[in-house]
Amino acid sequence: MMNSVIKWLLTRLLPGVVLCAALAGAGWWLYSTGYDSGHLSAKADGDTALANEKQARADERQQLAQAGQQALLKASDNERRQRERADSLARQLADKESELKQTSSLLQLNISKAVSDDNQTSGCGFNGLGPHGLQLYTKALGYAGGGHTRAGDSSGQ
Repeated sequence: MMNSVIKWLLTRLLPGVVLCAALAGAGWWLYSTGYDSGHLSAKADGDTALANEKQARADERQQLAQAGQQALLKASDNERRQRERADSLARQLADKESELKQTSSLLQLNISKAVSDDNQTSGCGFNGLGPHGLQLYTKALGYAGGGHTRAGDSSGQ
């Protein structure tokens, strides 16, 4: 009887167990191969996306650096132009101040001379605004004719 049970197990049960084991092994191999293939494909896609993102960030940083450099160059050029303008205005101011000092000195000298001439012309020690002084003041103030007015002239000078 024992022999018949073993024979029955080997002929009837063993082929089913072997078939089930073969199918389970094949199923596991297919699952594992598919999983590995999908994993490798997804990893490759993820690596590509990450590389693209890194490149985009690097390009963005490069553009920002270039924009900053351009702004710095523009500001430097603007600063240089403003400095040149300020230097030019300072030279013009110095020239005008020098011209004004020279005009003021000449006017002081001419005033002293005109008062002296008016004093000598009157002969009586007059030291007010005489004809020479009036002529000098009207000329210095920019009136036309330099102070040569006639007694009956009513032109408004």
